[in-house]
Amino acid sequence: MEKVLVILAHPQYEKSIANKWIIDALKNSINTIEVRNIHELYPDYSINIAAEQKALINADHVIFQFPFYWYNMPAILKQWFDQVFSFNFAYGPEGNKLANKSFQISITIGGPVQSYTTLGYNHFRIEEFVKPLEQTAYLTQMNWQPPMYTHGMVYIEGIYNTAGLVQNRAEEYAQRLIERVKSWSNGDPKTIIDDFVSNWFAQFDELADDSFFTNHLDEKVKLKFPDGVFKGHEGFKAWYDNIKSTIKKENKHTITSIDIKDNNNGFYKVKLSLKLEAETLEGQPLLINVIEKWKVSISDEKLIKIHQYKVKKT
Repeated sequence: MEKVLVILAHPQYEKSIANKWIIDALKNSINTIEVRNIHELYPDYSINIAAEQKALINADHVIFQFPFYWYNMPAILKQWFDQVFSFNFAYGPEGNKLANKSFQISITIGGPVQSYTTLGYNHFRIEEFVKPLEQTAYLTQMNWQPPMYTHGMVYIEGIYNTAGLVQNRAEEYAQRLIERVKSWSNGDPKTIIDDFVSNWFAQFDELADDSFFTNHLDEKVKLKFPDGVFKGHEGFKAWYDNIKSTIKKENKHTITSIDIKDNNNGFYKVKLSLKLEAETLEGQPLLINVIEKWKVSISDEKLIKIHQYKVKKT
């Protein structure tokens, strides 16, 4: 059975409603789980680096569970990363100890959904706030998973929410997180590809760093777009640089259909129909419908590589 490690970082865990419910649900649903409550283990912030690295090595999937503190992780988790993800362990010439392990962040957020938008009082989306963690996953060769988070998870008696409401939200969220974890273990190729496709376009919506995309593109990938043919990572970067100089962030890809077929030769054919809603830097709205055809492979570590990528306007 694949092992799941949860790094729990909550300075007030005993008073928590949401995080305690989520952790209990994970423990009750997943037999091969280890939860390391780092604030309980290290109340003086003196982290046992060897013990933490051993736990990471023994795991197949890593979940970082924490409340959102001032648009960031709690201080103890930042210190944990600073010390545990060390040179020649997590990165560097010999730093491949974490390669191909899942990197999943799971966050409880106090503010409402609408506050984390361009026009909301927090201005930015959660995906933008967690970019440093995303880059950490890429640098350490871990498999970045789409962030999971839930809003309205704070209870202030008589002022904000009720304990029952927060508990109900935590219960619903915990089930979603459990489903995500179980999808890693069942290894169903179509589920893996379907999840990947959703994340791929979520990254495009934010015009994410090109390292996310090149990590999933074969070095000799062939890319055929309406505006030309491109080859390899450098070809993709040239095309992507042009896109980023043309449209704004926070565009929207809507997948209207997806068909996945096994070629029985180590590759899968993926056919997508989707709609792109975007805005140029000059403020001109764009609405584009396309059909995309991909040729992909899945490694033993469930890492997807795209070998052919074709886009046709409809």
